[in-house]
This record gives sequence, structure tokens and C-alpha cells, in this order.
Amino acid sequence: MVESAVERPNVARYRTADKRAARRVRVAEGVYQRVDARTGRRVADKFEFTYRDTTGRQIWQTARNATKVEAKAERAELVARIRLGERVERTTVTVGAVARRWVERGIGQRGRWEPSTHERNERIVRRCIDASVDPTLRPLGELKARDLTVDRVAAWSRANERVLAPSTAKLALAALNQVCRYAFRRGWMAENPVARLEPGEKPHWERKRVAILEGADLAQLLEHAGSYRSLFECLAYTGLRIGEALGLRWCDVDFDTGVFRVEQQLGRHRQPKRLKTPASRRQVILAQPVIELMRAQQSLWPDRSGDDLVFCTSSGRPYGHGHAGEAFSRTVQRAGLHSSGRLSLHSLRHSYASMLIAAGLNVVFVSRQLGHANANITLGTYAHLYAQADHFHSARAALEAGYKTLADAASDSL
Repeated sequence: MVESAVERPNVARYRTADKRAARRVRVAEGVYQRVDARTGRRVADKFEFTYRDTTGRQIWQTARNATKVEAKAERAELVARIRLGERVERTTVTVGAVARRWVERGIGQRGRWEPSTHERNERIVRRCIDASVDPTLRPLGELKARDLTVDRVAAWSRANERVLAPSTAKLALAALNQVCRYAFRRGWMAENPVARLEPGEKPHWERKRVAILEGADLAQLLEHAGSYRSLFECLAYTGLRIGEALGLRWCDVDFDTGVFRVEQQLGRHRQPKRLKTPASRRQVILAQPVIELMRAQQSLWPDRSGDDLVFCTSSGRPYGHGHAGEAFSRTVQRAGLHSSGRLSLHSLRHSYASMLIAAGLNVVFVSRQLGHANANITLGTYAHLYAQADHFHSARAALEAGYKTLADAASDSL
């Protein structure tokens, strides 16, 4: 009796240890299924897996998915990344901390961000990640990066779509996608949840088609443009982007050959910056009226050097993007122009493209004149104009043939 009394505490201790160990059951290599502590039964949709991260530390991680097969696949993906030399490290870093590091890094697909891009992304992180547009939702930035799920991202995106402008909500999701990619590359997240969103869970925004100004409407606009007439006329007959036109110097105007050499553009802070793409560096053919316009513009300030800007104030100060856009809006109002599409400075660039396409010029030439990276961009943007130009004469011939058949039939019946 004494012997059994001594053994009982040990038995109880072993039973306690067995009970603790039984909170999960191994179902595959490194994969375990959770067990309900009260009933002792396996929980159907709760799986965990274990692995050693890049630092050699053994990690236990709850699987994001609800089946054994998906848990095995998630573990296999992490192990494969580690074997390939990627950094995978269990960390408590938050989404907000990752987003701020991403902003500080300031690098995208095309290299270092422009100041305007940096400001925009910093504003998105501050307003939409570190804070929440919906007071009932916890800010996304407070979550640990490893706990960010696709459902949480979907709820965040829906809230943005309800409160923010559609274009802003779309930009916010694009920024979060880059933040998650940045975290995934450094091993702070097992996957990018933004990439798993369904199309219906993303903000829907269709850019309103930009109107094209032609003929009488364009003449009416230029008539009411005032001091901005030369700039607007240049944009309409060269197709330059507004930054390219504002960055144009007198040394870039070749009166002998009749071309503009596009070498730089002016940013929103009125400072020269690199062109949008390598294809933006180009020579734009000038019509004789544009050459005469440039000569008249030059005669206003004959003492200016080749490095001086073509379009600027009387004191030589560059025009700003915002001032030019506001001047265009005021001109549209004074001219009494109305359109089903959106009228903006970019309408003048589209008007130029429309004139080239209507003249039957091929897509490659039009693409080079516009400074597009490739002809597919031009075709995608102006496919409706190309279709209209291609079928215009064929449609007219078919209609005329139809009328002739009708007339012949009528004469035969007499």
C-alpha cells in the first residue's frame, strides 16, 4: 500500500504531461492537427506545422488553410524557400512597421521614386494603414505582418471603397500589395494576401474616357486661351505630355529640320527630371504652322539663351503643372465647351493622336511620335480610333453599293 501511494503522484504527473502533449496530433511530416482540450477530439480545420527558419530556430506556425493537404503545401513552400537561400524569419514586426520601412526605402519597379510618388505613398500609409478610414475596424498597421489574412485585406479594401474615391481606394490596394511583397521577400510573411484577392474584392474604377478636341471645338478653345494659347496649341499639334512641353528649351527646337528634340521634362515641383521611359526621348515632327508659332514665341524674348525654357512667365519662371491645368479648365469654361468625356490637358495629346490615325499613319510611327514604350500601348489606348479609321472607307463603299443596288432594282421594276 505504501508503494502504490508513492507511485500515484508520479502517475498523475505523467498523465498531465500526456494531456499537454496531446493538444496536437502528428498527421504528416512536420504537420499536426489541433486537439480540443475538453473533448480530446481533433479539430477539423485547425492545423499547425513546424520548421526551422533561416536563423536555425524551430518555429511552430498555425496553418492559414483548413485542410491537411493545404497545411502540408504551406509548410513545403516555406521549407523550399529556405533551401533556396531566401530569408524566412519568424518576427513580430507589424504591417505598419513594414509599410514605413517600404516608404523609407522608396524603390519601385523603375528604380527610385519621384518626389511626388514618395509623397503619395507616404500619405497612403499614414491615412489607410497606420489609421483606418472606418472607425469600427482596427487599423491594419497594428496587426502583425504574419497575421495578415486575405479576409482581413478584403474587409480593409471594402472599407476604403466605401469611404474613399474609387481611384484612391485602388491606389491604396496597390500600395499594400507592394508592402506585402516587400515583407514576403524578407521572410516576414508566409505569402502575399493581396495576391489572393478575388477580382470582386478589389476596388472597381474605370477611368472616364478623355474627350478629343477637334475642328471648331479646338479652334474655340485656342481662341479663349489667352496667354496660354501657344502652350495649348503646341500640345494639340505635337502630342507632347505636359511635363515634356514645360521642360522644352530653345536648344531643343530645331527650326532647320522642323522637329522638337524631347530631352527632359519638368516635374510638378518645376524641376527638371528624367523622362517617363527611354522611348520618351524622341524627335517630334513639326507642322509649318507650329514652326511659325515657335518663331513668334522666340521673338517675344530675343535675348534668351538656348538653355532657357520655351514656355514660362515673362520673368523666366517655369509654368507649373497645376497652373497649366487650372488655366485649361478656365479656358474650357470661357469657351463654353461640353463633352461626354473628360476634358483635360491630356485631351490635346489625344487630339494629336486622333489626327495622325485619321491620316492613315501606321501604329508604329504614331507610337514613336507619342513616346510610348511600345506600339501595343498605342494600339490599346487608341484601338477604337484605328478601328474607326480602318472601316470608315469600307463602310462608305458598302453603303454606296447598297444604294446602287436599291436604285438598280427600282429602275428594273419600272
